[in-house]
Amino acid sequence: MATKNRTASMAESTVKLRNFISINPDSPQDELMKSLKIKSNASLYSLLMGLSNDDEVCTEGVFRVLVNGKRLTTSDIDDFFANNPEHEKNHPKLAERLLYVYWCLHKAIPDGGLSFDSIMNIYIELFKANDGQIPKTNTLKRMIYRDMQEFEKLRIWIDRSETTNKYCLRDEYLPKLSAESAVAVYVSMLLYRDTLLDQATLCAKEQLEKAFFRRFPERTKLLNERVHVLGDTLADPLKFGDNLGKLIRAVLESFRVKMGYINMEGRKSERLLEPLGLVCKRNVWYVIGREVRSSENRTFRVDQIISLSVRDSDMFKYPADFTLSGYIGCSWGVFNNDQIEKVRLKFSPKVAFRVKNLQYHASQRIIEEAADGSVILEFEVCGLVEMQSWIIQWGSEVEVLEPIELRADILEIAQNIVDIYSNKLDRSKKRRSKLL
Repeated sequence: MATKNRTASMAESTVKLRNFISINPDSPQDELMKSLKIKSNASLYSLLMGLSNDDEVCTEGVFRVLVNGKRLTTSDIDDFFANNPEHEKNHPKLAERLLYVYWCLHKAIPDGGLSFDSIMNIYIELFKANDGQIPKTNTLKRMIYRDMQEFEKLRIWIDRSETTNKYCLRDEYLPKLSAESAVAVYVSMLLYRDTLLDQATLCAKEQLEKAFFRRFPERTKLLNERVHVLGDTLADPLKFGDNLGKLIRAVLESFRVKMGYINMEGRKSERLLEPLGLVCKRNVWYVIGREVRSSENRTFRVDQIISLSVRDSDMFKYPADFTLSGYIGCSWGVFNNDQIEKVRLKFSPKVAFRVKNLQYHASQRIIEEAADGSVILEFEVCGLVEMQSWIIQWGSEVEVLEPIELRADILEIAQNIVDIYSNKLDRSKKRRSKLL
């Protein structure tokens, strides 16, 4: 019980210290100690060294804490303990070991956890940092296993992967975020409202609300009222949202999927697909996969999949020579079924500033900036059918200079639009003349 209380107390002090520095960077040391009721330099420095790998607190050995107008460093703390041997701890106590290992495990979540050898090295580093004698290998192993049991007593669960043999904090633990980061993450999820990711992010949004805004529940209401995202959304996101989750799992696990699909002309079909990857372009999700029947790689819009089942017992071998970026290549969007061509577009002075400051494609280059303020951009792309709709949205503010075929296609589209409105206008004029 004493160990548990000590560990909990140190953990609470560490969290308070981190939050204080995140909100009040470069505060004087005495002001920080007074605010957090830390009684001695030794206590503060011990906590700071435990946070030395946290970029919010310490960057390249320099803490965001001021001493005599200068930032405190890890070397300053080492010197302090060297000159004050009464504060040295030759043997790291259980509470310190648990806190340090927990921090390292948390940092390793994106990498799938830590191997046992990595944990051994962490313990060795901890003993070295305390100038303690490093135990023999078998003694150290027994210590680590006992400490793992202590984590369970504290209801902190550590799982071991059967495939990688790595130890990792169970994914129910939320990441450590500053208040600003939590708000930014929450707002980014608003982008997915009424899209395929709506239901997938709903649970995460709720967890953020519980964890970061529990003391200020009104903030979530204000964020939803004062941050408004505009864009294309689905009329029925629930209808298609589950399909995206299934496809993500199938892509990760290399499972074949059976899907019902409806194309742009309304024709329905059933396909057996080996999903190779997912691409999102302007809030539209596409799955790229190899059709089992034809062995061809094809691209399908996820919101046009009308039924989907993942065949968990039917795995395929992911092609070693396939990469998603290589497949999409120079495509303007996600389709690459034509040759790469050089496209030059002239934008009017009215929109020149905007197009110069946005990167629409990796190949984009500014060729010329004219005296009248217009600008010519060059692209090397395929998938010009997709590019046509993007060009049309600029209306009269853009002119296709080359290739001549694309210029002709845009002219034909523009002429069709003119014909539609001209015919209706002519009929309207005739009706008015009869009434007169």
